[in-house]
Amino acid sequence: MHKLRNYFYAFLLVISDLAALLTSFVLAFLLRSRILPALNPGFKELAPLPLKTQLRYGFLYVAIFSVLVIAYEKLYAKRLSLWDETKRLLTGVTLSFVLLMMTIYVARAFTQFSRVVILLAWLLSLILFPLFRLIVRKFLFQFKIFRKRVLILGTHGLAEIAAREIKRNWTLGYDLAGFLTDEPVPPEGKSLAGLPIVGDIDSVERLSGELGVRDLIISLPGIGQERLLDLVERCEKVADNIRIIPDIGHLFSMGVEIENWGDVLALSMARNLVKPSNIVIKKIFEFVLTLLLFVIFLPALAIIALAIKVDSPGPVLYVQDRLGWKDKTFKLLKFRSMYVDGDARLEKYFADNAEAKEDWKRFLKIRKNDPRVTPVGRFIRKYSLDELPQLINVLRGEMSLVGPRPYMPRERDEIGKSFPIITRVKPGVTGLWQVRGRNILPFKERLLLDEYYIRNWSLWMDIVILLKTLKVIITGEGAF
Repeated sequence: MHKLRNYFYAFLLVISDLAALLTSFVLAFLLRSRILPALNPGFKELAPLPLKTQLRYGFLYVAIFSVLVIAYEKLYAKRLSLWDETKRLLTGVTLSFVLLMMTIYVARAFTQFSRVVILLAWLLSLILFPLFRLIVRKFLFQFKIFRKRVLILGTHGLAEIAAREIKRNWTLGYDLAGFLTDEPVPPEGKSLAGLPIVGDIDSVERLSGELGVRDLIISLPGIGQERLLDLVERCEKVADNIRIIPDIGHLFSMGVEIENWGDVLALSMARNLVKPSNIVIKKIFEFVLTLLLFVIFLPALAIIALAIKVDSPGPVLYVQDRLGWKDKTFKLLKFRSMYVDGDARLEKYFADNAEAKEDWKRFLKIRKNDPRVTPVGRFIRKYSLDELPQLINVLRGEMSLVGPRPYMPRERDEIGKSFPIITRVKPGVTGLWQVRGRNILPFKERLLLDEYYIRNWSLWMDIVILLKTLKVIITGEGAF
């Protein structure tokens, strides 16, 4: 019964992918036959091939290629986070269209295909494949269909982090049943991360059956190898999937890559954003995108500047020294969001609110009701509009569009041992910590995320961060 459910779930994903592909071809045909001729008379001279022909050859071939490629990538069986799955999907879809073009070339069947329709269908597929899957999963998981129950073995810090990430990545389709502890069983009602501790790890076989759990996650720092192997063997009797979260501490931020040397497993430490080739790729991508964004936001820049001038006396821009590339300071540009006598207002606020001063020591920010912020400043801060002038910093080569936080010189001591790695790259207008909680995150956690970004950088990571930044700007998540 359980295997049949898995097969049916995979079948629904196949249907979703085929529906996305079919929609892409139909929309591409409508664009080619209706929209493009109206925009460019040159397209009127050559009528597109009939839709039936487009579907018979283009859609049919790509459908076969895409299902095979996506199945090879195990995207009908594995449950991945949204962005990880999207990356693999886009790669698979692109490869499928490349295979189609190769088939056309080898078969010399150029007259049976419309290159414009194929190009448009590919571009639309890049959007519709992930979107259709997201809709299908949202519907299924909303009604508790095809959700998989999971138990986490362990109650230490890593186990709690794992639970938090599973909750955050709802597209995994996991339903957390609770934790098993390797310590004396706590009193009834004891919980962790909002989930119950349902028993001890010696009861894993019994509890897995009682709770309907088929996936197990082992997070037991310090467990001996023999005991771990014994536990895995026991878990294999009752689980479809077993995952082990290794106790590697700060290696989290070091970009660990697994290499297989025959019978030896090695962990390789990557430093992606320090490599010259990656720096060049990032520079070209960001310069083109920043130039485009600057032109788009030019009217907004003018409106915000006028609103600041009307709202309170003082300059429109706030210029501040920040730590940059190779420990050099630069002038960071922001729209002024505070009163010009902000320091005096802050001292008075601390004198009246001792609790706020403690908050400042932990976050280096006033997280609520900052007395220095103007009414317009509160609005532009909420939606990160005060950061827009930093596009000029990017064009001047002082910052990156995506990167570590631009730290203040007075924060040098707080940065500590992270300082050498963080100052080896240019700071960013947005970054990983800005889309993972912003001001909610403690200072040390921001440093960890910045290190992780530098060591694990990829162009795809930058694209994901930029897309997530749009969500943060729209919702005002984590802003104060």
